[in-house]
Amino acid sequence: MIDKSFFRANPYTYFRDLFISLLLFLTGFVGAAHTTEGLSIACYFVCVIGLHRAGVLGHELTHRPNDKTMRPFYWFWNMTIGCMIMVPSARFFQPHKIHHKNGTFRTKDDPQYLLVRSDGKVAFFVLIVLPFITPLFGLFQTIVASIGGMKLEDAVDKFSREKLNFSTGTPIPEKMREEVVWLSRLSFLYFCALVIFLPQFVVFYYAVLVGAWFLIVLRIPLEHELERHAESSNQADQMYDSFSVETPFAAIIQPIGFRYHTAHHMYPGVPYHNLPGLHQHLKATIPAYSNSIVSYWDLIKGPGYQKPNDLTQKQTEETQEETQ
Repeated sequence: MIDKSFFRANPYTYFRDLFISLLLFLTGFVGAAHTTEGLSIACYFVCVIGLHRAGVLGHELTHRPNDKTMRPFYWFWNMTIGCMIMVPSARFFQPHKIHHKNGTFRTKDDPQYLLVRSDGKVAFFVLIVLPFITPLFGLFQTIVASIGGMKLEDAVDKFSREKLNFSTGTPIPEKMREEVVWLSRLSFLYFCALVIFLPQFVVFYYAVLVGAWFLIVLRIPLEHELERHAESSNQADQMYDSFSVETPFAAIIQPIGFRYHTAHHMYPGVPYHNLPGLHQHLKATIPAYSNSIVSYWDLIKGPGYQKPNDLTQKQTEETQEETQ
């Protein structure tokens, strides 16, 4: 058990970090339109980093749906960033809930446990192809929900599953379905305004979305083993199959507390701004927790390094040998 203060979210911190990210995004966007070719490339990367950082704040919303102090931030994020990236946070809620749930985490039923370390085809699709098609898929879902609501989205999804063996829908909690529809219509309005008033920036904005999604998928192999699926999982697996990186350089690829991924999986209700403190607390109180702290070089090397559960198993075997 940890102190309850770790679970207390600070809306001011959320808004502050969102506005900083929005400022980066807008500075890069405007700069790319008014600078030389060389500087426009630098502005593009600033724009991507800003949008990515603002976008991943939506992940926080999936972990505190009943926090009344976060409602202003919830609606502000969804009506700005959520509409800009064409992904309302409600579309992310159900898959991410399954990802964190004991029993389904790291199993075949976990939609976010992708075997990018052991399956070359999955790795190629997720790390190379996915960033390019996700913005287009988001636009497709936005248009479908805007025109016909959830009834049309369900009908299109049923057709694609039966005829193409591919789902075009997203599992959305019943109470959030109407919310997704009107947010999709607002998002479609934003997109139409971009096409009508700033058509010269449509391709650039698509490139920014691709870059932001690339940073998102780049995080995937940095946070879990992703070599094989388990039959089931328990609370201990949340620690043994998660990684944390302490280098501050991780703030670009893993912003908003993602580099403390082990602490996040052990206590998903803790807001990102309290994860650094929780990380230090767990290091001091749970010896096995430190086994999950690895370097980027270890993660890049892949299966050759000793993973947290390998270390735990080795320590157990050594203890048994000493006892004997």
